[in-house]
Amino acid sequence: MRVVSYRSHSGSYRYHRCECGAEWTERMALVDRTVPVSGDELLEVHLLLADFEGKLTDLIERAG
Repeated sequence: MRVVSYRSHSGSYRYHRCECGAEWTERMALVDRTVPVSGDELLEVHLLLADFEGKLTDLIERAG
């Protein structure tokens, strides 16, 4: 599966394309980048990355 992310003024989108040829678009929730991340959020990302081996898109799929 191929996943491409796109962010514009109107929103954030994730385009998916499966090996079978199916395609779909997922609209993502807007993230307020002025709000700092919490220690718990940072720890969650660290734990996801600690033992991960593979493609970044695989990691994003697991977190989503």
